[in-house]
Amino acid sequence: MRNRSRERKESPSLIEKHKLLTLLLDKLIEKSAEGSVILVEGSRDASALRLLGVKGSICCVKTIRIPLYDFLWKYIDSDVELIILTDFDRRGSQLLGKIASYLEHSGKHPNLSFWMKLNSLLSGDVKDVEGLSSYLKIIRE
Repeated sequence: MRNRSRERKESPSLIEKHKLLTLLLDKLIEKSAEGSVILVEGSRDASALRLLGVKGSICCVKTIRIPLYDFLWKYIDSDVELIILTDFDRRGSQLLGKIASYLEHSGKHPNLSFWMKLNSLLSGDVKDVEGLSSYLKIIRE
């Protein structure tokens, strides 16, 4: 009989989570500074990223006044990297899928790695991008 405790992957401690989250956010800040555009859902998400130090372009896809596909079209033939960072709930996942699918069918490959890594690291502790800064503050303490 195998020992089940050995089979389970240990979840990172708060110290490890803080370190990993900080490294990931530093990389996001770096990518943004290099010209990548970060797509978020709303203005509170954008504000949270600004609080975390992101200075580059952040677009709020739920507050644009044109159809989403028309908005995304301007990036199809550009060299700009698009980083999709929607919320980590069901609706955010659906929106991520919708945006990624449209871009990929148009020949543009968006960066989903930040979303996937954050979603995995936060493991349900944070459901939206706007909660990142307060979560980071809590685990820092």
